Amino acid sequence: MEEKKFIQLGESTNILRLWIKTKDGKETGEKLEFNLKDIELLDKYQKMADEDNKNKQWIQNQFVIINKKQDFKKKGKIMSNNEEEKYKAILQYYKKQREIYDLFLGEGGTDKLLYGRKFEWETLVEIEKIIKEQIAPYINITMDNITDEIKSKYGFVDKGDVLE
Repeated sequence: MEEKKFIQLGESTNILRLWIKTKDGKETGEKLEFNLKDIELLDKYQKMADEDNKNKQWIQNQFVIINKKQDFKKKGKIMSNNEEEKYKAILQYYKKQREIYDLFLGEGGTDKLLYGRKFEWETLVEIEKIIKEQIAPYINITMDNITDEIKSKYGFVDKGDVLE
């Protein structure tokens, strides 16, 4: 019987682990992980930013459209028709934002940050602040960093717009 031979890639040593705490400072046991050498990390961050801008534009457009409609209130309802449409648009906006943040934080990343908390009105501002102020500075990935890394690793020479 022939003996099996195995080959295996080494584990990346460039993993950024950010442990999550509750608002009162207790560790949740949850963490977000980012491979700082992941060639798609910059793309994930850019996609998140692009989708975030699109979603913000979408909610603004929805409000403009709704505000142009004739408003009325049905008997026994708490909200007028336009208020109800705005509320539904906001719910859809928040649901989409959760998906957008998960593009960068990883599947379930938003839920890890929430750690069982309900999604609240301020949650999006908190998550955006965490990404910009507490995650992005660690990552600090730019095209210059990537280009320099490739050049040093593989001996390429940069001649203007072309790597040789």
